[in-house]
Amino acid sequence: MNRIKDAKRLFDPTLFWDAESVDIEQHADYVIARVLDFGDEKDLKILREIYADEKLIRVVKERRGLQRMTRRFWSVYFNITLPELKNDRGRASTESP
Repeated sequence: MNRIKDAKRLFDPTLFWDAESVDIEQHADYVIARVLDFGDEKDLKILREIYADEKLIRVVKERRGLQRMTRRFWSVYFNITLPELKNDRGRASTESP
């Protein structure tokens, strides 16, 4: 991956419309959340080449502001149990998947 560090050059730049530049290392959780929420298949492929599944799983479990539907889809995909998911208040989720 030529060591490009700017997410706007790696992914669809419209995913990061609200940021001047986005470093894929410094802002990893932000990049992962945006791509999981709004990315297409191409973006997801690049995301999984850059970050280990463990990092994606951590974002799904803990990231505040991740869309509910996104969190539910990836929790099923990665086989994450409901008690492992945190809601936007930082507590374990109690809603059914």
